[in-house]
Amino acid sequence: MSYLNQLEKMLDSGNRVIMMESFEVDRVCDLILELSRFSSKPYYLALPEKPMHRLGASHIGIPRTNTPEDLMEHIEASQHFGIYILRNYTEILEDNDMLEDLISIATGDTHKVVLMVSEYIKVPAVLKPYVARSKHQIKNAG
Repeated sequence: MSYLNQLEKMLDSGNRVIMMESFEVDRVCDLILELSRFSSKPYYLALPEKPMHRLGASHIGIPRTNTPEDLMEHIEASQHFGIYILRNYTEILEDNDMLEDLISIATGDTHKVVLMVSEYIKVPAVLKPYVARSKHQIKNAG
């Protein structure tokens, strides 16, 4: 099974909050972009201090999504399905209000997926029951 297929299965597994650790965050995000090109599902990418955007439309930033607080508020309030990739947003896991937002997303009625991608992610105990974790490692050839 290819890594793209594994990634797609993980996103379709029913888990709403997924933490993916990787030393190759760029490569993981490139794979997610590739996966989004063959999907009708809406994929969004959030980078620190920049507005979130839909993959394939990076020139159109979503208003009021520049800060972690605004980003989490936007995702939680959304009434539509979406796959939200939060790249290097681990500070969210240090704020109790944003942890409550993640738990609300994980248990809410609107199905959406929050995928956090970073080199290292320390999941707080309160969030562990709601999170699927994955470690992505690619070995260098040679």
